[in-house]
Amino acid sequence: MERSVLFGTAAVAVLAGCGGDSRPVTLEVRTDLPEALRDYVEESFEAVHLDTDVRFTVESTEASLSDLQSPRVDGQPPFDVWWGADVAGLEVAADADLLVPYRPVWIGEPSLVEPSGDDAWQALLVTPFVIAFSRDDLQLNRAPSDWNDLRHFRWVDDIEVLDPIRSSAGAWMVTSLLARYERESDLDMGFDWLAALDGQVEAYATSSDDALRALKSGRSRLALIPRADAEATRFDGASWLHYRLPESGTPVLARGVAVIAGVEHRARAEALVDHLGSLDVRTMAKLETRWQPAYGDVDEIRVPLGFELEQSWRPYELAADHIERERAGWLDRWERHVRGR
Repeated sequence: MERSVLFGTAAVAVLAGCGGDSRPVTLEVRTDLPEALRDYVEESFEAVHLDTDVRFTVESTEASLSDLQSPRVDGQPPFDVWWGADVAGLEVAADADLLVPYRPVWIGEPSLVEPSGDDAWQALLVTPFVIAFSRDDLQLNRAPSDWNDLRHFRWVDDIEVLDPIRSSAGAWMVTSLLARYERESDLDMGFDWLAALDGQVEAYATSSDDALRALKSGRSRLALIPRADAEATRFDGASWLHYRLPESGTPVLARGVAVIAGVEHRARAEALVDHLGSLDVRTMAKLETRWQPAYGDVDEIRVPLGFELEQSWRPYELAADHIERERAGWLDRWERHVRGR
């Protein structure tokens, strides 16, 4: 009798499903992360959520933010989940109420950064700034080990720095340094430190590739760049490249994830955000991007031997909201009173 009741219930469910709307839920995801990582996320999420179709559109943070800020057609957002966006762009979107707060299941695990104050977005991937150099030029024990070492006379006209005006990564490094000085001592001291660094700079590079080319050619001896860029270059065969992580701490670039306000299938979008922070996806993201997952036990992530230079590091506070408020004024002051002065 019990077995008949169960069978009857299952049959009704199947018939109801056949008579209902069997179209899959479509999740539009905006990102610029690598194709192999996108494919992995799509396949692994859809394997569990059989009624979901994950679709990716590849755009930069700047282009995606512009789409979000444009008038909406029929009140619908241009995409549902924003994955891998720079935190500066996420903060602008949050201030404009374009994101819906969500606290993923993985918040509360060991973390390198604090979650955003209102949970409008969460950091997923981070990479620290490093002091890169050529082992063909410098022995490891002769390379600078901290920021203040860069002010030594031996590095005059020998340092490549990412241009804060023409490089978003360069802007983040400079404003993160200023935010730390403002918090721990005095903002003017931060500008003084940057002015002293300017006296050592050979060139302000527009990209990490440009800075690394200067190292390889011997035009410069040091480069201040994100670790992920250095590691990607080492992976491509640059065995000469090495770096140090500043002992006193270092600014970090961060990429985050958010659910867009007004999504039709909010619960499914939130489930995807939970999935993006899972151990398997964190590991795949590390392998494909060279960025460090912001959450979770680092020892759980298995990477090949020699995958990266193993050094401990301490991140600066990720004060994204404060930095975004002050960014324009700080960069204007840097341009007028620091560069080349």
